[in-house]
Amino acid sequence: MSDDDTMSVATSAFDASNASDATFKDPNISQRGRKRKPVIHDDGSDYFSSPKRPARGRGTGRARGAARTPRADRRLPQIDDSSLFNVVKSGKSFEQVINRWIDAYDRHPDAGIAQIFQLLVHACGCRGVITVQMLQAPGFQNKDEDNISDAVRELIRRLADEFDEECAEYPIIQTGPQWRKFRTNFENFLKLLIGKCRAGIVFDNKLMDRLIEFLLGLAESNVRAFRHTATFAAMKVSTALVDLVVQLIELRNKNNLQIETEQAKLQQHATSEQLDVLLATKAEIDEKISDCILMTGCIFKGVFVHRYRDVVPDIRSICITELGAWMTVHASYFLEDTYLKYAGWLLYDKQPEVRLKCITALLPLFEETEYAARLELFINKFKDRLVSMITDTCNEVAIKVCQLMNLVFRQFPTMLEVSDCVPIYEAVYSSNRALAVAAGEFLNTKVFPGAQEAGDFHNKTMLSDLILFYVEGDVHKHAAFLVDALIDTAPMIKDWATMTDMLLSDECDEYDSHLVEIMTIAIRQASTGDVPVSRGTKRGASTKDAKLLVEERTRMSEILIPTLPKLLSRHIADRDKIANLTSIPQYFVLELYPNARMMKYLTELVAVLERIVDQHSDDEILANVATAFNYFRSNLAVQQATDTARNQLLDELAVALRTSLTEFQNENQIDDEDEAQLLSRFRKMNAFAAAEDLRRTDLWDLILNLLNNSDKVANPQICEKAILNLFHTVNWDIRRLSEAQEKNVGDAVKKLKKRRDQLLNAIKAILSASATGVENAFLCLCDLLILLNHKLADDFPTGPASTLEIALNRDFNNTINTFVVDNVFVAEESDTIRTLDPYAQIEMMAKRRNLLSQFCKLIINGVLPITDSALVLRYYVKFYSDFGDILKALLVKCRELDRCTCAKAVSMALISAFEEMKSASPNGLVDPVEEDFIQLRDLAKRFAMSFGPDALRNRYAIATIHQHGILHALEINQAANRRRAAANGKPTNVAFLEVLLEFSPRLVRQDKLVVYRYLEKHCPVTAEQLASDDIWQPYLLYRASLQEKEKQVHDDLASVRGGARGRGRGRRRANSTTPSEVSAV
Repeated sequence: MSDDDTMSVATSAFDASNASDATFKDPNISQRGRKRKPVIHDDGSDYFSSPKRPARGRGTGRARGAARTPRADRRLPQIDDSSLFNVVKSGKSFEQVINRWIDAYDRHPDAGIAQIFQLLVHACGCRGVITVQMLQAPGFQNKDEDNISDAVRELIRRLADEFDEECAEYPIIQTGPQWRKFRTNFENFLKLLIGKCRAGIVFDNKLMDRLIEFLLGLAESNVRAFRHTATFAAMKVSTALVDLVVQLIELRNKNNLQIETEQAKLQQHATSEQLDVLLATKAEIDEKISDCILMTGCIFKGVFVHRYRDVVPDIRSICITELGAWMTVHASYFLEDTYLKYAGWLLYDKQPEVRLKCITALLPLFEETEYAARLELFINKFKDRLVSMITDTCNEVAIKVCQLMNLVFRQFPTMLEVSDCVPIYEAVYSSNRALAVAAGEFLNTKVFPGAQEAGDFHNKTMLSDLILFYVEGDVHKHAAFLVDALIDTAPMIKDWATMTDMLLSDECDEYDSHLVEIMTIAIRQASTGDVPVSRGTKRGASTKDAKLLVEERTRMSEILIPTLPKLLSRHIADRDKIANLTSIPQYFVLELYPNARMMKYLTELVAVLERIVDQHSDDEILANVATAFNYFRSNLAVQQATDTARNQLLDELAVALRTSLTEFQNENQIDDEDEAQLLSRFRKMNAFAAAEDLRRTDLWDLILNLLNNSDKVANPQICEKAILNLFHTVNWDIRRLSEAQEKNVGDAVKKLKKRRDQLLNAIKAILSASATGVENAFLCLCDLLILLNHKLADDFPTGPASTLEIALNRDFNNTINTFVVDNVFVAEESDTIRTLDPYAQIEMMAKRRNLLSQFCKLIINGVLPITDSALVLRYYVKFYSDFGDILKALLVKCRELDRCTCAKAVSMALISAFEEMKSASPNGLVDPVEEDFIQLRDLAKRFAMSFGPDALRNRYAIATIHQHGILHALEINQAANRRRAAANGKPTNVAFLEVLLEFSPRLVRQDKLVVYRYLEKHCPVTAEQLASDDIWQPYLLYRASLQEKEKQVHDDLASVRGGARGRGRGRRRANSTTPSEVSAV
């Protein structure tokens, strides 16, 4: 179905509801008292048959199958550099050229018209020539009901015959450097031409009549370039005429005032010659306005009415864009339902760019209050369509619709019902930030009108409504999306004073946790400019933006510094509130403490933070407190005021943890209460150990003793926190060494090597036991291996520090590999993740993705060999929905590091998957019709496609895959398999050649011959056995894929085709193109 058909179908959705309104009837129903023009299709067929001429193809004069005239013979002379086309193309000296053209037109009108026609022809991409004699030919006066003469139709037919139909581009759509501005230049030239000729030439009944007639003829042509260019030119000419009408109306209004003045004078004088002149001028102006309206009406009926539903989307976009300009500039005439209906119909267009232009054309109309009465019927008819477009597949369209609905609500506050607003409310949580902000503007207009920047009673009401919107909407669980959508348009979001007053009072006790969450997120975004992760990266930090952020942080700090200690004290028992509130100090402007005489508030804040550490053991809260204390050290005055309290706090935490560890070492056992206390002290100590170097509180030996006796600890989280504490210690040791802070490097390196080995042994024991909390131990291991990898020698080329590199043995390597495979790629039948609630499922999947990412990081950084990637790449297809993006990135990185080794890993992944299928088979053979084998071929196809289309660059890598695949399939150097095959009388791996078949199209021609000879060399059976036994069909298929098509062996192909039917599955012909071959081209 063509676009014209689909548009006709699309409008039927609202025809039934509009049947009683003649203005908004379907555009397919003719309401005009003249002949219906055909709807043009690019294939040459007409939607309606034309009685004027038989349907023909794409503008060519020769019949199908006729001999084509050689291109050199059809080529016309080059375009003259002084022509109007080259002037438009260059975009220079428009006024001078138009002035010269006007002088030439005054002397010889037909020659001037010929120049304009020639410009239009060249703008269509046609090199046909327009002469004065053509315009003086008889027949120009005999116009039909479409206002087009026979001579113009004959002229356009000849131009179509001269048009190069093989050229898919023409000036207004070409994108090269010399054509980039042609479209704009062409528009400016046409408008300037009409403007320069407005004094007389436009109204001489010759230029405009001929120009409009020629444009109408081109606009109904089957040649797309003619139709497209003529529609563009006609719409721009009409826009220029509409602008001229507006100027004439303004001139007429001034003339009317002068007439009124002269008529008032006439009461004192008997006659007035000036009044007669003014009345004659008014009559002349009225006549010109009438002529312009007639010309625009002719263009509208002859071009717009037919081309607004053209098959080319850009033609439809041009029509609706110019219609919007007419309605905006001359609203008194065009802002009527007769014209608005076309904008409503194009809201249903299937192309997003057309819908976007349609909404863009409507936006300026709803910004003016005086147009409200004219737009009410339109909104009533198309409101449902506009509401549905909020969820448009094109985000740009949805954004514009949200802006339009905002204007609609301003003009018609009672028209939108709650159900109409729900889609906009939901768009506030969209992952597209621009859409969310547009929806936030509507929300701010409708739900939060009159919000102020400074604190006042009205803002309290608005904030309460905001909390209710967030809670009762139940659309999203994260307030960050709501804050990000409103922070630029709703001042109340940054009304810190009102928020703190509400939290310190009893005004919102029911929803105060939500208010704390919103306030904290708003503070973070207002201070840093960061947006939610899924909505893009940090906004551009220009000098102006950075200055605004500093000003906002200062304003926030002035309000929150005195009130934050009170807020923390009031809500100290609430875990969620404290977790949010303790993250605020890191955004304070610390200079305000000494400069604004606020040191007493700093003392209060430190005291309440100490209380929080004493009462809470939550990791998030403790991390926020540690970050705050570490941030205080960035300002000297604040550091001096807080160092004593911080050191005292750290000493107390270290003593408490040392006491618990010493008791465990002495008693060698621990009860439940002591375990809970030990876990709490570990958490507190780890929070500060991650933020700063705690070298003076050395607890290494006591913690290591705990890990060595982990079997006597019932709570697995204790061992997890112990490993984390040891890792932090080693991490700070490495950092001191890299920053040259150690006085005795040799002793420091010796001590670090000892601790490194002890930590590795402890982690290995935990990984082998697969205890709860093992994920964090694995993450620590990965970070440690990367810190002390082979690149350490580059950082420390000489000295003892270069000996710190960790050399993994094969056992430890296998332990890591086994841990990742067992904990990430869990079989569906044994996976318990489906039994969890949705949020627990998301959390569990995030942990698995994190483990896989860390393993991939080890391979990319050279800690593990690239061949180890085969362990996870084999699951690329089976777990594609969960880990496909990570595995694809791993494959790309491995290919960048070493293509041949990556190819070897791909071979190993395919072979291991094949061997697993074979071991699961009861007879030890793989059936090629099984679902698992089809999935294996899909895996091979994805691997083949990942190497890209450059066969020469991947030559050795692809050859490596074929070599390893042939050796495995024919069981070369596999004595056990050969004995098993001899006992069964059947080869066990030959089906693997069908998997290898997916890589054949990636071979260059000369390598195909080499691989073919390699395959024949290792073939274990004779040609007679290959042809007689169906088990060797994969061999025949693979061998055929290596042969050139003109050299293929016909008897092999015949046997393959015959055998394929016997196996009960449809197999491709060996000389046909496989899907992998298609993707490779």
